[in-house]
Amino acid sequence: MTKLEQQALYVLLELPQEVRNQLDAYEAERTRELPTEIYRKLFVRAQWEEGIKELQEYLGEDQTGMKILWEQMHILCQYTYGEYEKRGISEDIFAATMKFCTRFLGEHYAAWGTYKYVWAWWFPRQMALLEFRLGALEFEFVEGVDGNEREVAVHIPSDADMSVESIQASLTAFRSFRKRYFTEWQDVRLTCDTWMLMPQLQELLGEDSKIVAFQKLFCIDEIDWEAMWYMGWIYPGYEKVDENLPEKTRLQRELKKYLLAGNPFGIAKGHMVL
Repeated sequence: MTKLEQQALYVLLELPQEVRNQLDAYEAERTRELPTEIYRKLFVRAQWEEGIKELQEYLGEDQTGMKILWEQMHILCQYTYGEYEKRGISEDIFAATMKFCTRFLGEHYAAWGTYKYVWAWWFPRQMALLEFRLGALEFEFVEGVDGNEREVAVHIPSDADMSVESIQASLTAFRSFRKRYFTEWQDVRLTCDTWMLMPQLQELLGEDSKIVAFQKLFCIDEIDWEAMWYMGWIYPGYEKVDENLPEKTRLQRELKKYLLAGNPFGIAKGHMVL
């Protein structure tokens, strides 16, 4: 099985030089290999949370998250890259998928002025070849604990081109990808769990909105009115609703007025109907 050199991975993923320097500094002082029992948990969905917690405890103080990022990058090099190659999945898809790290590092820097990796809990999806980015969207193969409940979860990266043409191209690419590499998932429905499916956005943004056009691909199944994690996506760096919320985009302006008026918002989940 082919293994990718770690420095080559950093280049492929276009990691910022400052981040590479911190990763190199950790590698220079690293003296222990990751325990097998922790490693194995990172590839079992039901054990991801436990595995990440144990890994963080094993690594000790890691304020910037660079230790755990190095360990996960190491797994990409030692295992995941070779699995892509063995299955015939292109390096372009590998790079697009794993650049999730690069994107979030950049977004943290834009919001806080420092590089910090706080998404280690999400990365097992990519490491275990359960999530792939194909064009604008990411697609995750999700199987319930009993093996009966299955869905393909559609995720929307923050840099996604939300035009109708781009979304359709991504969906078409995924259907071809699934038919070629994951035939056992051929008839499993696509779902999406996001603030972008909230019905209120139709009135706030209007029918010409790309987000509203995206909504029309789905039938809403449920809404979590208590969820607040939309804040980090719409208002990066802000955690509470008040007059300090930015108004740089139409979405920020209209939603800010809506929220300050005491109206509810949340996260909607739906399934694709087209």
